[in-house]
Amino acid sequence: MNKSGKTVIITGASRGIGKALAQAFSASGWTVIVNYNTSAAEAEELCRDIFNNGGNACSAQADVTDTNAVTKMIEFALKQYGRIDALINNAGICANSPIARMPDDDWDRVIYTDLTGPRNMIRACAPSMIAQNSGNIINISSVGGIRGLAGSASYATAKGALIELTKHAACELGTNNIGVNAVLPGFHINGMGSKASEKYIGAVTEDSVLHTTTDLNELTKFIVMLASTKTVSGQIFNWDSRII
Repeated sequence: MNKSGKTVIITGASRGIGKALAQAFSASGWTVIVNYNTSAAEAEELCRDIFNNGGNACSAQADVTDTNAVTKMIEFALKQYGRIDALINNAGICANSPIARMPDDDWDRVIYTDLTGPRNMIRACAPSMIAQNSGNIINISSVGGIRGLAGSASYATAKGALIELTKHAACELGTNNIGVNAVLPGFHINGMGSKASEKYIGAVTEDSVLHTTTDLNELTKFIVMLASTKTVSGQIFNWDSRII
């Protein structure tokens, strides 16, 4: 049941932070479009779980780097639900390698997914949001886009550029009452973070002024709230306790 009357599309929503966001939006009464690229079984399972808990969700396959696939997904979403009230650009990958030894394919794959992908999604969603004169776009960036990450130049570069894309999109779309913001989730033991070594987790925890990692429940509640705001745009929210 769509209790809020609102629809959100979340890219990369079949696992990790995307899955947690899908569950949080559903719990708040939103209809959720669960985008995935290759994880069809996980996406379908998530949609079933949402339905079993009284929510409304559907899965939608699309590689966010493929403009034709993105266009078809947005057309499907609009035909199915009539509007898109929020877009969460969450899909992202990382390829760890020092700059001097990074293969071109790894660099391109990360830049296309983590930066061009959000551009593709914003461009595809903007016309319908402009027509309805409302909407919220939230880009999931990273503290690495500000501080840098040794061994992850492609990821940090893409996430840093995503912050700048957020600001420019906010300026362009603001006259149509469309908010565009970015959230830096911080490190959490979920998704990519679940693969981190104990040494890395210890270093991140020590770097935190609260000596802790990000609480995923707090993060998702904040993003759901941000997706409903009407007077906040062009902002970069660091949901972390590491100083930047």
